[in-house]
Amino acid sequence: MAAPKVMNGARAKMGIYDPSTGLTHIVGLFNNVSYNMTYEAQPAYILGRYSAAEIDYTSMDVVSITCSGFRVVEHGPHVEAGVPRLQDLLTSEYIHLAIIDRQREAQGADGRIAIFKNCRATGYSTTISARNLEEITVTFVGLLVDDESTTNSESALSTNLP
Repeated sequence: MAAPKVMNGARAKMGIYDPSTGLTHIVGLFNNVSYNMTYEAQPAYILGRYSAAEIDYTSMDVVSITCSGFRVVEHGPHVEAGVPRLQDLLTSEYIHLAIIDRQREAQGADGRIAIFKNCRATGYSTTISARNLEEITVTFVGLLVDDESTTNSESALSTNLP
């Protein structure tokens, strides 16, 4: 019988990715990860017509990543999830995040579903209530996202910071 092709939450692991080794350090007991990548496109209106003449891409927004899960004592967001301490903001490095498909990984294939490049944690929130487990939500922004079939990068002709 063939393995299922549709990705589901039981197959997913979330972690901090090390591009130099290709390894992912699994962090957090997340029960929900959502992310979005959007392009900005603007219409070109020209004289002599009522409708737009064309629509051109003008930019890509940063990738937004939200991870929600359970708060584990002694493994808070500053320890495990890549959230820098206030006194470390000036020297904090980018991190890379990854979603791994453990089914593909078990089959010996590259299990990466998404790699989020050059990310910064932007905050977290937590909820504690009677008769429930403590939950935490950590938010990140990243410059680019790759998936299992595509690598995104700027053109070789684009400018970069020195």
